[in-house]
Amino acid sequence: MNTNSDKGASGSAGAPNNATHLNGLQQRVLLPVRTRSEWPKQPAEDRPLRRIAIIDTETTGLDWARHSVIEVAAAAVLVDDAGRIAAIPSLGSGLNDPGHPLPPEIVELTGLTDAMVANREIDRNELGAFLASCEAVLAFNAGFDRPFVEALLPDLPAMRWGCVMADIPWRKLAFEPGPQNYLLMQAGRFAAGAHRAKDDVLSLIALLDHVCADGASIMAKVLDAIDAPAWRFEATWASYHQRDLLRDRRYRWRAEGRSGVWHKHIRADQYQSEWDWHLSVIGHEPSVIPLPATERYRHDRSWKPVERKAKITA
Repeated sequence: MNTNSDKGASGSAGAPNNATHLNGLQQRVLLPVRTRSEWPKQPAEDRPLRRIAIIDTETTGLDWARHSVIEVAAAAVLVDDAGRIAAIPSLGSGLNDPGHPLPPEIVELTGLTDAMVANREIDRNELGAFLASCEAVLAFNAGFDRPFVEALLPDLPAMRWGCVMADIPWRKLAFEPGPQNYLLMQAGRFAAGAHRAKDDVLSLIALLDHVCADGASIMAKVLDAIDAPAWRFEATWASYHQRDLLRDRRYRWRAEGRSGVWHKHIRADQYQSEWDWHLSVIGHEPSVIPLPATERYRHDRSWKPVERKAKITA
């Protein structure tokens, strides 16, 4: 199962070059996503390039601890210093038999059937070696894909992960945020196929290669976000009665036994305002934990909250 659901949209931002006017009305021509054969396998010239993995998973459900991966597609893309994709040296996919019939909604969503996945198995060693050969891993919704990938590949070394959905300030770029193919259409492209992992990878590559009005590609912006510092703010001292304030502030609940903690992924431009909000609204400083790119978008059970210890007053 994948969270990159389709929505029809005309889109108003992102691809001015294919906008036309007819009878005074602005219209846009959507171009199809480039096929694998339309991308070069090797760069046209010898130059320093970053090797980045693009990945997508299809699964039997939303919970990595209870559900299984049934398809993985991954591509290696070579990216120049301007953030443009120079070549796709490899793109592959594999199917995996979950050991039980596929839920009907997954069959409808993905087009996969029990017969297609029967007795199939993803080569975990090959996939792990492929990902480890790349500088970073990108997914549209890394918070969904990373836990499933790491459950499938428990021996995968700590990789740097980027999330195209969360790492990009879409509204500041004049996009209306939404699923992958909705953003893709706003960038002037459409996907002929969807919800098979390889189709979604090619669509994501097209979105990443889109150049915004400020002259920078989406890929460049994601890589900048990976390289930039980030932190997890834990509302260690928040009271139960402040839960709605934290929820409205887009904090997430991480259960720990009978207790837990509200937490949020914070970037540099949010740091001071979020710190000030804690002091003025929650009444306490947050616990601040540095989040290198190797730790971002992991499942909540991969880390333990800062312990809440009794405060000693004079």
